[in-house]
Amino acid sequence: MTPGEVEKAVAKAGGVDRKTVRLAIKDLVSLGELTYTYLYGASFLEKSFDRPVRVSKRIVIKPPDKAYQPQAGEVVVNIAGGAAFGSGAHPSTRLALRALDSFLGDNRYLDRKAPLNGLDVGTGTGILAIALAKLGVQRVVATDIDPCAVSEATHNVSLSGLAEQVTVTNTPLEELSTCFSVIVANLAYPTLRRLSLLLSEKLEQGGVLVLSGFKESASKDLGKAYTDHGLRLIQEQTDREWVCLVLRKP
Repeated sequence: MTPGEVEKAVAKAGGVDRKTVRLAIKDLVSLGELTYTYLYGASFLEKSFDRPVRVSKRIVIKPPDKAYQPQAGEVVVNIAGGAAFGSGAHPSTRLALRALDSFLGDNRYLDRKAPLNGLDVGTGTGILAIALAKLGVQRVVATDIDPCAVSEATHNVSLSGLAEQVTVTNTPLEELSTCFSVIVANLAYPTLRRLSLLLSEKLEQGGVLVLSGFKESASKDLGKAYTDHGLRLIQEQTDREWVCLVLRKP
């Protein structure tokens, strides 16, 4: 929302004048709770991620230089700012994190008798790969063809002390010989559509696949592309017209 839209909506909902709301916004920006962004010729107010932010029941994202005392059971993901995608500010990233938190905390979906291995396709900053590892996936591969993303993901994995657990690589997906118990892909719709067969084949029997990065208009077609390859839809979430699908291979 633009600052003017926020002022109008909050003033109407709270029964206060717009000047009061404007001062409150100014205070929240100075405290780092909100931030201004500029896109398509207009300014918008967004939640600031230059501080610890809870994005799911257990996951808190924070910059490495910000202090935070985690509560029991919380998972803290340190992400340094950079050029690669995946700060947590975008709804598609938050949807994917919430999905991982949800099913990795539910023993109905994955067989825990054997160690879990995970794959993050198009890892960007490495945020989803780090979350996989911190949520109990013992071995994680994070792939990206962008050298900037590989560099930033490697740095963030190191910041989290997960270099032995998470492998960051630019190896193409089709060249990976392993199948995975958990796969997460936060990518654009055309790419997810094109990879439907390959991702389905890379998923172990009983494994779970998380797809994010597309809008509601593409959800039905994308879901069908994966269910046509034998996967079963177990969860669907929406945030601001963005959609996340969770599928399982029976």
